[in-house]
This record gives sequence, C-alpha cells and structure tokens, in this order.
Amino acid sequence: MRLVGTLVIVILIALAAVLYLQRDTATASFQAVRAIATDLREEGMVGRRFEPEQAARMASSMQELVDHPEGIADHLDELATIAATAASWAEAAPSPSDALTAAVALRAAAADLRSYQASSTVASLGSAQRNLDRARAALAGEPIGTSPVDAVRDRLDNLQSAQQERMQEAEEEMNQ
Repeated sequence: MRLVGTLVIVILIALAAVLYLQRDTATASFQAVRAIATDLREEGMVGRRFEPEQAARMASSMQELVDHPEGIADHLDELATIAATAASWAEAAPSPSDALTAAVALRAAAADLRSYQASSTVASLGSAQRNLDRARAALAGEPIGTSPVDAVRDRLDNLQSAQQERMQEAEEEMNQ
C-alpha cells in the first residue's frame, strides 16, 4: 500500500512539472505573437492618435453609402480620405486594441466601397457592411480584437487594405 501511495505522489509531481513547463511554453508563444503584431507595420506610414468620435462619424457616412450605393461615385475622394486617416490611426494604435480593430475595419470598409464603384458587385457591399459592423463593435468597446492573435490578424488585414488601395488607385488612373 505504501508503494502505491508513493507511486501516486511521484506521478502527481511529474504531472505538475509537465503542466508547469507547458504553461511557460504557452506564455512564450503568446509573447512571440505579440512581438510579431507590433512589427507588422505599413512602410512609410505616419501614425496619428485615434479619434473615436471622428471614427463614428466616418462609420455613419459609409453606412449611408452602403444603404444608397448609387452615391458612392460622388464620394470617392471622401473614401480615400477615410482610408488614409484610418491607416494613420492603425499605425499609431497599440497591438491589440479596440482602436486598431476599428481603424483597420474602417479602412477596409472604405476600400470595399471603392471596389463596389469599380465592379458593382454585391459582395463588396456585404464586405463593407461586415467591416462597418466590426468597427462599430470595437468603438462600443465590445470584446473583439483583444488577443495578440487578433492583433496579428488586424495588422495583416491593414497591410492587405494598403495593397488593395494601391491597386484601386492604379486602376482609377488607368480609367481616366
């Protein structure tokens, strides 16, 4: 009986040691992901302090365009300004944060609306709506985009939006 009790204690100690070591590995992995999120930045972008009130106004004006897409053509310059402002907010935002999530979503919504103007696909409007919903949720402080993994996703989405904007600008220049 004494041997079985000793064996159980040894197994429990070994199990505790394994769990402790796995916890350290998970912590180190999370720190590595956080470092990656911080390093994923758009080249040449100057950051600017996030302004939630202005972000809410931008979301509202873009919602009007989603609801009435026939007016998008008259607001292409405004959409480019929204995208540029959101890009500067994303650059300055900490990773992870509601400000980063909102800025990235606003920038993507602006790109989606510009894309709709070029192609008139309903998918672009749906994507713009989803991005606006995400931006509003972040502005309301809902718990989205709060993990380091979410921050990496937001940073990658921001870089993708930057690439999409460059392609749209080149396409708009070719069409003029």
